[in-house]
Amino acid sequence: MRPSAASTIHIPRQRGGRREPVILVVSSEPSLTLTSRAALAVGRWAWKHRLAWAPTAIATVLLVVTGVVHLIEPRTAWFLAALALAPAGVWAWSMLRRRPTSRQAVLWRALLAAFTTAVATWFALAVWFAPTHPTLFTAWTVLTLAAQVAWLVARRMTLVSEKESA
Repeated sequence: MRPSAASTIHIPRQRGGRREPVILVVSSEPSLTLTSRAALAVGRWAWKHRLAWAPTAIATVLLVVTGVVHLIEPRTAWFLAALALAPAGVWAWSMLRRRPTSRQAVLWRALLAAFTTAVATWFALAVWFAPTHPTLFTAWTVLTLAAQVAWLVARRMTLVSEKESA
């Protein structure tokens, strides 16, 4: 019985030799190259840890979107600049309306408002000047790194507090 995935080719014995015939087995599936194996390994790792890298993925999509909007209509930046202060305004309004009970909640909300304001400002500037401008690209890198670190810290703190409460 031959496996269905492989083809067996029999080469008849050569004259003058008493050796056994040569059998050559050729697989019908092409073997993966080193590059494709590495790409598969990276893809599997990224899929397994996709939730941990969510801020980086969102930032990358945001970078592409700002590039497309910059190419199509850079004057959109004027509207986005007006919206850039909205997160800080919402935070200030919520602080006047109702104060959170813990200091940690106040700190996290203030940091979130500041970060969201910085991202909205970056978005408006990137639409106007182009996201590949060196200063804006550096700011994108710093904001992405800050978001990634804050995301990992917040996830770890949430997991620890869930384990303690259980």
